[in-house]
Amino acid sequence: MFLLGLALAPVFGFGFPTIDWICGDDRARRAMCRSVYALLAGVALSLMSFGRQTVVCAHFGAVAYAVMALARRRCGVVVFLGSFAYLIRFHVMADTANTWKAGEVDISGLLMVMTLKVTACAMNYQDGATVAASEMTEHQHRRHLKTLPNVLDYASWLMFPCTLVSGPAVEFRDYSDWLNGRGVWSGEAPSRVAATAKKFFGAATCVALFQVLSVKYTLESVYLAPNWLTDYSFLERVWHMNVMGQTNRFKYYFVWMMADFAATVSGLGFSGYDAKGVARFDTAANIHPLGCERAITLNSFPLSWNVKTGQWLRHYVYDRVTPKGKKPGLLQLLITQIVSGLWHGLYAGYWLFFVSSAFALNAGRLMYRWRSRRVPESLRIFVDVPLWLATQMTINYLVSAFMLVEYKSCMDAWASVHYIAHVGIVVMSVFGVVFAPKSSKPKTA
Repeated sequence: MFLLGLALAPVFGFGFPTIDWICGDDRARRAMCRSVYALLAGVALSLMSFGRQTVVCAHFGAVAYAVMALARRRCGVVVFLGSFAYLIRFHVMADTANTWKAGEVDISGLLMVMTLKVTACAMNYQDGATVAASEMTEHQHRRHLKTLPNVLDYASWLMFPCTLVSGPAVEFRDYSDWLNGRGVWSGEAPSRVAATAKKFFGAATCVALFQVLSVKYTLESVYLAPNWLTDYSFLERVWHMNVMGQTNRFKYYFVWMMADFAATVSGLGFSGYDAKGVARFDTAANIHPLGCERAITLNSFPLSWNVKTGQWLRHYVYDRVTPKGKKPGLLQLLITQIVSGLWHGLYAGYWLFFVSSAFALNAGRLMYRWRSRRVPESLRIFVDVPLWLATQMTINYLVSAFMLVEYKSCMDAWASVHYIAHVGIVVMSVFGVVFAPKSSKPKTA
C-alpha cells in the first residue's frame, strides 16, 4: 500500500495545475482551492495507504496547533518534546524497526515527517515572539512566523499529498508562499516538463537497479547467511557489504525522487532561478544521487542524502544547542545524531549507526580541512581517490546496522570485516588532529 501511495502522489500532484487553470488569475480563490484540495487529497491518500491509522495525523496536527495557539512563547519546546514522545511511543508499540526490516511499511514514516513539520512550525512561531530581529540567524529571518497559521492552510500543509507518505518535510513558509503566489511563485511559473521528466526517469532508473540487485543481495544471503564466515574470504565479505549498502541506497533514491517528481508536477517544487537564469526545482529535493556517489569526505555525504531532514537537524537542533558566539564541535554533533536516532526509534542498530556516524562525520570534517588547506590542487587527485573509497566503504559498512537493527546481528556483521570502518574512523581522526592545518588567525598578545 505504501507503493500505491507513492505512485498516486504524482497523480494527485497533477490536480494542482488543473486548479490553477480553472481559477485563472484569482489568487485568493486559487489559494483556497489549492488548500482544500491538498487536504482532501492527502487524507484520501493516507486512508488508501494506511487505513484507520490516518487518525493519528489528526492527533498530531490538532495538539501541535493548540499548543501554538495557547502557549506561543514556549510552543517550540513543548511541541518538540511532545511530538517526539508520541513518535517514540508509536515506534515501540508498532515495533516499526522489525516491520521495516521485513520489508513492510506502516504509517510511522508519515509520522516521522509530520514530527519534523510540527516542530519546525512551532519553533518558527516561537521565534517570531521571542527572538529580536537583530539577533535572528539568516534561517530564522526567512522562516519565522509573525502570526498563527490559518487552520486550513496548516492542515493542508501537514497532509500535502505529493510528499505525504515519504517526505520530505517542506517548510510552512515555502508552502504558504506557494499557496498564495508570493516570493519565487509570484510571477509566471516556468515550464517544468524537463524537470519532471528528469526526476521521473531518475527514479525509474534507481528502482530498476534496486530490483536487479536486491534479488541477489539480501540480508539473508549476506550478513545473516549461515555460511557468511566460512565460505567467503575477508575481501569477498567487504565486497558484499559494499554492494549491499549500495543496493539499499537505490531504494531510498527511488522513493525520494518520486516524491520530488510529484512536488515538481504540482508546482511547489519550483525554487527560483540560479545565477545563470536557469529555473531550479529544489523545494522538495531530498536526494542528490550523484552527490552521494561522488562524496569525497564523510562530512560531505549528508549534504546530498536526506537533505531536508539534514537541514531540519542543522537548523532546529545543531545550531540551537551551540552556545551563542561559540563554534559547534563534537558534542553538538553527538547531540544532533542522538536526536536523529530518537527520531528513527529506540533500536540498537539505529543507535550504533548514528553514534558511530557522529564520529565519522567529525573525522570527515578533519580530513576535509586537511585536504583543503594542506594538499596542493595539483596533488589532490592522489588524495581524493583513497578518501572517496574510504567514504563509500564507511557509509556502506555503517548502514548495515541500520538494516539489521538487532544489536547482536549488527556487531556480528561489523566483526565479520574486523570493524574495518571503525578502525578507519579512528585513523582519520588521529591523522586529522596530528596534521591539522595551522589557524589563519593572528595570535594576540
